[in-house]
Amino acid sequence: MTGSSASEGTASDTARLAEGLAEAVEVMDRLWNFGGWEVTQTHDSLRPYLLEETYELLDAIQHNDAETIKEELGDLLLQVLFHSRIAEAAGEFTVDDVAAALVAKLVNRSPHLVDAPIDPGATVAEKIAAQEKAWEERKSSEKSRRSCLDGIAMAQPALALAEKICERSAKAGLPDDLVPDALRTVRLGGPGSAEERLRKATLAFAAEIRAAEDAAEASRGERTPLSSSAWRKHWPAAD
Repeated sequence: MTGSSASEGTASDTARLAEGLAEAVEVMDRLWNFGGWEVTQTHDSLRPYLLEETYELLDAIQHNDAETIKEELGDLLLQVLFHSRIAEAAGEFTVDDVAAALVAKLVNRSPHLVDAPIDPGATVAEKIAAQEKAWEERKSSEKSRRSCLDGIAMAQPALALAEKICERSAKAGLPDDLVPDALRTVRLGGPGSAEERLRKATLAFAAEIRAAEDAAEASRGERTPLSSSAWRKHWPAAD
């Protein structure tokens, strides 16, 4: 395939993709304009559906079922279109704004796509390391986050939340021995549910991390990354 025919093929594929997505948006608009069940929904009322569709997609992935993965991805796309339509009706944003925000984020956090190319001769591991470094640097500058935990979805399941907080705190230099035993071992049985016990312990650990960061800032007069010794120095004392 020549360069010209290759670019024509790419343009044709893009056009077909745009047509399919535009049709999905148009169907969502028709459902909304009908004025039935859809217009009674809110971002909050759709939360159970979003969660259910996500778990169904995870099940399909676990079973390596391509046809079902395709179907469940469509259901997730419906959630994107639905939430965007609710926001459009409220004068907040449109699905175009959602897509534009995604494009801006991907381009800004992937400088090798624009003005900072990665050596094409680099190994896959080197390329991944360069991508991750650029992504984290750009993400940090975008968000102006004060805590290493900022941006974590605290409503996610307890086990996923515990893993994310441990991952973030480790990257921030928190000594491993400061991670409580309650986050290392999930115990079944006993009072309450294992989910709620783990969530309670995880949120308490998160509060200790933020308290140490705040104490360090108060002591040093600035918000800067903490060394291992600084984490220990400012870690909240046990009751």
